[in-house]
Amino acid sequence: MTRVYDVISADGHIEAPPSLWVEHMPKAMRQMAPRIEKHPKGGDAIVIGDKPMPLGLTLTGGRPFKDFKSAGLSYDDQHPGAGGPAQRIKEQDMDGTDAEILFSALAASALKLVKDPKANCAIARAYNDWVSEYCSYAPDRLFAVAMMPTSGVEDAVAEARRVAGLRGIVGLNLHAFPNGGQQGSKADDAFWAVCEETNLCAVGHHNFGGESEGRTAHPTAGSDTQPLEIEGSPDADLPYFAYQLASHLPVPTLPIMTILQIILSGAFRRFPNLRFHFAETGIGWLPYWLEQIDDRYHRHRFWSDVKLPKLPSEYLREHFTFTFQEDHVGVRLRDLIGVDNICWASDFPHSVGDWPYSREVRERLFRGVPDEERRKIEALNVACQFGIISQEEKARQAKLPRTEPALLNVPRRWASRMPG
Repeated sequence: MTRVYDVISADGHIEAPPSLWVEHMPKAMRQMAPRIEKHPKGGDAIVIGDKPMPLGLTLTGGRPFKDFKSAGLSYDDQHPGAGGPAQRIKEQDMDGTDAEILFSALAASALKLVKDPKANCAIARAYNDWVSEYCSYAPDRLFAVAMMPTSGVEDAVAEARRVAGLRGIVGLNLHAFPNGGQQGSKADDAFWAVCEETNLCAVGHHNFGGESEGRTAHPTAGSDTQPLEIEGSPDADLPYFAYQLASHLPVPTLPIMTILQIILSGAFRRFPNLRFHFAETGIGWLPYWLEQIDDRYHRHRFWSDVKLPKLPSEYLREHFTFTFQEDHVGVRLRDLIGVDNICWASDFPHSVGDWPYSREVRERLFRGVPDEERRKIEALNVACQFGIISQEEKARQAKLPRTEPALLNVPRRWASRMPG
């Protein structure tokens, strides 16, 4: 019988030390893997090559805001969110969470720094094997997105096919486009085909395209940036067309140009069942952009000769989900986004999250939201997007009454994290 879910965090992180999963790599390559060293400012740092990433804001679970540190923490202190699966289940229970979609630890964000293709693939494989074992402890509560190599389409396709057979893997976490770059290309079709074939969701944390390195402007003639591959008139400035649809939102972490590249490449015509999940983007910006992309498309499609069978906003609502933590504006405007496209997340144990007080945060967020909509946003949207439940099961569970009791005096315990 399918489990009934009340709350699934659509974005959590396993901040366990990389030494636990590097052991799955061939011995000859381990010196190229993420490692733990002491940071000059104190505490531990994860190091890839010569780039140290200090432990600090990724391990803030339960800490008062005044005690947040950007560096100086150590794995030896056994922080919440850095332990094994048994500890993780206890932490879910403390936070009123039934299950989590689990992203890789801090080290994954630096995978692009590993230029040796064999080492790049070995790091991804080692983590994926380990996280599959981790999730096997509680397969109805621990769901992982696999780390995809950034060394090219062939490597990404091979690893995607391999992890499709691993227990606990529900998505494929991209740190770049499948081709390994910051911009999409037709070569990515081989990866999108595997996503559709295996029914695995393609996933980005914040972003996996150009803006993740701070670039928001479109590539210009004469630059060394690879042109965008968009279907339209070969005589038109198609990158500028894509930039128009970005509506001048200059926030590097938002996947605006990444999403536009996917839509404008015609990917959904070739792969109509392709699904994407973008974590920790927030949702308050979406109503404005959804309005603007359609308006800009109508204004600029003629000179560009770009012909889409559907409006850009329709593709987004049919294929994408987004996560948020505390985003009251987005929740109030949920009908303008699409109730089925937004997913609450704890981001545990990172600094944006509120573990172990997430129940109180959600109570404030969803007060007055109808139960059917709340059930979708708190659990069922992400469960369906990742294939944990079917569309039919989502519809059935959405009609069920919530079993989580209402909280009284909602701000009190959470407010203990605030100074003064």
